[in-house]
Amino acid sequence: MQSYEFDYYQYRKKINTPKKTNFFLLSFFILILLGVAMFFYPNASAKNEYYFVEINSFLSYSEANDLANTISALNGAGYVYYDGTYRVFASFYPRKKDAESVCENLKSDYPTVTIYTLECNKFYKLNDLSNDQNKCVENLLSANHNLINAVYKCIINFDTNEINVNELLLNLKNLKSDYQKFSDDFFEQFNTNSKYNKAKKYVAKIESATNFFDELKKEENDHIVSQKLKYTLIDIVINHSILLNSF
Repeated sequence: MQSYEFDYYQYRKKINTPKKTNFFLLSFFILILLGVAMFFYPNASAKNEYYFVEINSFLSYSEANDLANTISALNGAGYVYYDGTYRVFASFYPRKKDAESVCENLKSDYPTVTIYTLECNKFYKLNDLSNDQNKCVENLLSANHNLINAVYKCIINFDTNEINVNELLLNLKNLKSDYQKFSDDFFEQFNTNSKYNKAKKYVAKIESATNFFDELKKEENDHIVSQKLKYTLIDIVINHSILLNSF
């Protein structure tokens, strides 16, 4: 009788090969599913974030308004924002690290100071809109983003005396004129589309905020101009965030 020697190494290799193959196939399949999910559902992981220095929050408007008036007198925005609680904002910052730095400097005087992060969806093309309408919305939102950054830069330059009040007002006049083109185009494209009435409402609010730039000419005190511009910037940012969530 022929003897047979059992080869344990070959045996282990043979039984392990299918398992390894199945593991790699399963991993590959999972990666494909994740890719498909990210393609069809990008909103799940895509958000815009805006940062505010919040001095304190209250359950009653009167308390919040009293603090807001105090903050306004100190050259802060003094903006009261309600989301179930009345929050008093002193300023807006495009970058979180800038808001964090300001919070650290204010903690000795205002122990309750914190960063309030406002989240909103990013815009993706909508199937019920034409290519021209989708492009119009994209252009408008980009104009909003540019407006926010430009006004923020104006405030910084004005507060640090890099520009005077006349230069500030000229910059704001140009920003208003530039923005008007995009808002006009939006209303022309969506004038008869009642589905987007909420969006039109908040575009109108942002446009109204840019109209306020003209009123700053009546102010005689640089301090008041700066405070009112900070307030207006926060108003623009909040209305922009609501506009984004309306699509």
